[in-house]
Amino acid sequence: MPATRHRDLAAAFAATGRNHPYLAFTLNSLCNLDCVFCKPRCMPDYGHKDRPLTASDYAAIAAEAGAWKIKKAHCSGGEPTLRADILDVIAGLATGLGADAAIGMTSHGNLRRGLSVEKLHGAGLTYLNLSLHSLDPTRSAEIMGGGDPRATRRTLDTALSLGLRVKINCVLQRTYLDDAFAVAELARDLPIAVRLIELQNIGPAQALFDTEFINEAEVRDRLHEWFADAGEVRRDELGVRSPGQYLRPDGWAGSIGFISNSSCATCSDANRIKITPTGVARPCILHNRDIPLKSHLVEGTLDDAFAHLFQSMLDRNTNDAWQGFHYVDYDLRWDRMERPEGTPVLPVLPLLTTDAARSACARASTGER
Repeated sequence: MPATRHRDLAAAFAATGRNHPYLAFTLNSLCNLDCVFCKPRCMPDYGHKDRPLTASDYAAIAAEAGAWKIKKAHCSGGEPTLRADILDVIAGLATGLGADAAIGMTSHGNLRRGLSVEKLHGAGLTYLNLSLHSLDPTRSAEIMGGGDPRATRRTLDTALSLGLRVKINCVLQRTYLDDAFAVAELARDLPIAVRLIELQNIGPAQALFDTEFINEAEVRDRLHEWFADAGEVRRDELGVRSPGQYLRPDGWAGSIGFISNSSCATCSDANRIKITPTGVARPCILHNRDIPLKSHLVEGTLDDAFAHLFQSMLDRNTNDAWQGFHYVDYDLRWDRMERPEGTPVLPVLPLLTTDAARSACARASTGER
């Protein structure tokens, strides 16, 4: 019966045309940096008062996910590398999902003493997303509240030498726009994907938004010489799911893409199952279908939990608040907000029609205003 349920729900999900689901784990809320648009220490649950999932918990979740043909897990935080058991977590995910799984991580790249890219790769890491907002140490520290971009660059170079796929996350701010362009230009000589990310009007970034926000269309206009003869790179080639267009300027080794969740936040292939540090799985951000996994871990009923998750994602297609689209990709910190059971955490946003959404994105992609 479980195998039949796996097959039927997986087939129903595939019939929607969306990519197969993947696991997005927030491993912790701790971070030893303090980016101006994130500021994790201001969150009331900073450090997590509840007991987080263990490495064996992650291995068990991944093993069940593998039975549902899930082949990707992504780890973020906080700063996931601050977990003392991070190598065990990565190894458990890789073993659970099986051969050819994609195991990734988002990190600022300033690895703690005793941890290395080589060890992460040896545990099963296959790709790395690095947060890098300036190459200048002083200006980088202004943005990130510490750290050293030179250390991040060393992490980047080591990852590439080991054969890991590497993406760079760079948040756009008007004050530091030239810094972002310098980061983007790393893709001229390196086979990386640099993602230029619009500032979102949420959390601590609300205090910056009015003065620092710059949209994709304006940035594209400023970089028009790079993009004049650029070729598009397929998202599956890069291993990304974000809906933005990725372009490789003529003669460049890497590519530049945009994540524009403020000016053009459509995501028709939403397929992420978010799992908080304490084990709450969330298949949908704006509609509460949360399911705590800890009891299922104890009782050996993870199969029931995954059936719930797949069905919840399917139900999004008939939910009037979704229409198969998702317009704001809330920062992972919002996964940690307490949500009364059965109650949406945020008001439903007004939606464009499907045609209007596609039109808005097309304008953004071509630089039209």
